[in-house]
Amino acid sequence: MDRKELTLAIKKLALELGADMVGIAPVSRFEGMNPMLRPVAHLPEAKSVVCLGIHHPDASVDWCGEPNPNFPAAFQIGMIPKLDAICFRMCKWLEKEGYPTVCQPCTTYWRHRKYKDIPYEHTAAWNHMPAFVAAGLGEYGYHGMVMSPEYGPRQRIISFITSAELESDELYRGDPLCDLCLGCAKHCAGQNYKTSRLNEPKFFDFMIEDKHFRYPNINRWRCFYGEQAHLDTNLLAEIEDMDEEKIYRSVEKGVRVPNHGYMCSSFKHCMTPKKRILDPDYAPGALRKKEKLETPAQTLLEKIRELSVLAGADRMSIRPLSDFEALKGNIAPGFRTEQFFQTFKTVITVGRKTNLFTMEGEFNRLNRKHLHASMVDRLSCMAIDVTRYLDDLGYEAIQDWNDTGFARKASEDAGWESEGERVELAAVICNIPFEPCTEILREWKDDVVPKLSPDLPIFENMDVVAVGSLEDVTFSGMDHIRENYPGMKSIVALAEALPERVVELAGAQEAEDGSAYAYAHYEIHKESIWAGVDLCSTLQAKGYRAIVFGNLARDVPPTIGKFGRHMPDLRGNAPFAAAAGLGSLGKSGLLIHPKYGPRLRYTFVLTDAPLTPTPQTEAVDCPEDCKLCASACPMAALCGETERIEIKKDLSFSVFRRDETRCAWARSLAMCEGVGSGQLGWKLPDIPVPEKLDEETIKRVQEQKDKIQTLCYQNPHFIDIVIERCLQNCPLGKTK
Repeated sequence: MDRKELTLAIKKLALELGADMVGIAPVSRFEGMNPMLRPVAHLPEAKSVVCLGIHHPDASVDWCGEPNPNFPAAFQIGMIPKLDAICFRMCKWLEKEGYPTVCQPCTTYWRHRKYKDIPYEHTAAWNHMPAFVAAGLGEYGYHGMVMSPEYGPRQRIISFITSAELESDELYRGDPLCDLCLGCAKHCAGQNYKTSRLNEPKFFDFMIEDKHFRYPNINRWRCFYGEQAHLDTNLLAEIEDMDEEKIYRSVEKGVRVPNHGYMCSSFKHCMTPKKRILDPDYAPGALRKKEKLETPAQTLLEKIRELSVLAGADRMSIRPLSDFEALKGNIAPGFRTEQFFQTFKTVITVGRKTNLFTMEGEFNRLNRKHLHASMVDRLSCMAIDVTRYLDDLGYEAIQDWNDTGFARKASEDAGWESEGERVELAAVICNIPFEPCTEILREWKDDVVPKLSPDLPIFENMDVVAVGSLEDVTFSGMDHIRENYPGMKSIVALAEALPERVVELAGAQEAEDGSAYAYAHYEIHKESIWAGVDLCSTLQAKGYRAIVFGNLARDVPPTIGKFGRHMPDLRGNAPFAAAAGLGSLGKSGLLIHPKYGPRLRYTFVLTDAPLTPTPQTEAVDCPEDCKLCASACPMAALCGETERIEIKKDLSFSVFRRDETRCAWARSLAMCEGVGSGQLGWKLPDIPVPEKLDEETIKRVQEQKDKIQTLCYQNPHFIDIVIERCLQNCPLGKTK
């Protein structure tokens, strides 16, 4: 494809995947930024930055952040997983077209303290907002957030950096999107815009190409107070000065509220002049003007069904909101509950059965957690897709939020719950008086037995699918699987590759950023679980037992993942992947694939279906004298001694022994500077590596980690980054 064709293809793909807006900027528009924050600091060969966004449904702004910012309710439910999925799929597509691309997560990693020559506190490792403006999608407002002509500040955005030289969009040249109404400042819960509370210099002044932007230099520790530390924003306005130490003192005073999330009150009171409506009888903030397009109920329902199935749902219940009046007490005091029940008419609930074969016991705790979290993310995409669809037609629709209990009641009343099975749920509340109904959306009748086809739609995002016969496996780690899940005949490995350039650059580029690496692991793990759940549903529909596992390695500590979601250890699970025929084991103990080297992350399905095994993937031998994996480990966890791991009678591999304590010290606890967390500016405690890691030692170590993590985020690993240097430095599977 030439430059124009590639540009059109990228924009078309973004819209097909569900973006509402997409724009492209040349890297030259970022020249005024700090060198560590520019696109070329993340990808040296960068030529373009692509930014895309989805809009907040109006009701999720008009009704949320009440009674104060500590109660965001439905504010952004579904938006992060939706954008993360769109962005990652686009980056994978570009990589396959031959253009190295660095995908960045929607919610990025923050350096809350100043880092090296970056002169600001609370700096995102990669900031999507300059990308939004540079890509011509809008402007900055007085609040420092970005605004679009159609939605004002009501969009969530994501962007990625690519080596593809694309046709760029012009900067926005229309009427000013911010008219300095100062609604944001007047209604800020902490009165953060007061001149006396601003940092020096009082305003940020900067240029993007030939356009000048200016907004107040707010002390972001004041925003941190409510958003990250979850302190009571009702008390923030009375505090004149704020810094890191005062955050800790506030925590110690016990003014924390339950972690429901956060919605900035400035956001609620902003809209572009052309779209702004004020109606205090309906909502306290600024409303967005939109046209209502009367649409037949049947047309609406057909689209809702389509969007629900795309998000993995297989059942739907539609009930009048009046059926849920007994649950009003679940909603936070101070929310306009009575008005809400008068305004909205219907609850649309969708569900998906996931525990298709019971997962009991401590071994499965991590598996259950991953399964639940991944499916919540998947179904929440239905919530944001359906609400945006109805909102664009002029209706009022809002994502259901956990506090209401509406979705669980709808599931119970529909008879979806049964012993040993769990139904994951999502719901949308709208002002359309649909007729009540309960229906099955999908029967899972695909023909997958005995031979799995990699071309099945359920595998569309997987790079490799492998099937092995459990009868042939001699690996001792399979014994506990046979004991707990007797009768299983086949093991399926569903794998997707980490982007090559993302792995190569992680933490080693000028930006010193591993967020794209952490995001890639997280997204692949999530999407491979989605594919595994779909395969289980298909097998169950044929009468077989099936269960999806993110982790089959018992007693192996997990790896720190994006925002506290720990990932299964790749080395611990590699023998199971080899047993499925996915690849061989390298000296590092990681799975090695002929095309992707060690860059595959995988999920497993165990089933009693007699599936036809796929051919064993060709073994890849590590170079005889290569020890790059061992020498790259900052903890020297891979020693020179080797051990033999037998997978099948005629299939075994020699791997370096791993000191599990030293590996876990870095990989599971991020107690080592060389794996990435130090690049976020965390203060790691000076503690020697213990001889062994038991629960008491781990708890003691975690309590001594950086106060921002332990006291504020209340999770010692919430924004830790771990880059597996053994994987990163392996020379196998590289295209150059």
